[in-house]
Amino acid sequence: MKDMDEHFSGVADKYNDIRTTDHEPIAHIRELLSKYERCVAVDIGCGPGRYALLLLQMIPQLNLTCIDRSSNMIAETERLVRGANIDRFKAATADAGELPLDSNSIDVVFTFNAVHHFIMPAFLREARRVLKKDGMIFIYTRLPSQNENSIWGRYFPDFNTMERRLYSLDGIEAAIRSIPGLALDTIKLFRFDRVSSLERLVEKARACHYSTFSLYKKERLEECISEFQENVMGNCSDADQIHWTDGNILLTVKAS
Repeated sequence: MKDMDEHFSGVADKYNDIRTTDHEPIAHIRELLSKYERCVAVDIGCGPGRYALLLLQMIPQLNLTCIDRSSNMIAETERLVRGANIDRFKAATADAGELPLDSNSIDVVFTFNAVHHFIMPAFLREARRVLKKDGMIFIYTRLPSQNENSIWGRYFPDFNTMERRLYSLDGIEAAIRSIPGLALDTIKLFRFDRVSSLERLVEKARACHYSTFSLYKKERLEECISEFQENVMGNCSDADQIHWTDGNILLTVKAS
């Protein structure tokens, strides 16, 4: 955990530039939250605020608390959201298993591409504690199988063996069942057609846009980048137009 804390503190100021933010799950969530005149929510593991900003822009009735372990990430969130002249939010540095929120005070809990950094039972227990009755948890993540089918899983050496933190669907479902007062409601799969230059992909790997890359020793990372370039160009004809498909999953959990 300490190594990951150092990693995220180090990439906080460039993270929004090297990661892709998906609008489709936010549009789906917006429809599900349309019943609320005012929705009090928390984004756990908010990072530098890229999904927090999108939520606040697309869901005008949302009042959002942003929480992350990294104070550098929280500073970036505050800069990003305040720079957009939005004041329906506040931010705090805290762990996903120990939220600085009152019990039964939250309508919705969000987490985007962060749950693999959490201890799942602790996160779910805390989420249930802070949620009101009939509240919801939205977990947006990628499964190990989706990771393996990504361009990194297919072409980047050791990527699938390095990345062992992702939860399987069975594992997530079992964790939800273990928490009294929580029940899995819906599962929605997303597929995204991506395109990028090989140069940009290499730039992202060196910048550790996925924390998986921070697990490599520096020399090994460079070796794998060279092999990755060869693997990609062995299957693609245009280095400026690399096409692939990413997969993600959105789980909706309800509190009783």
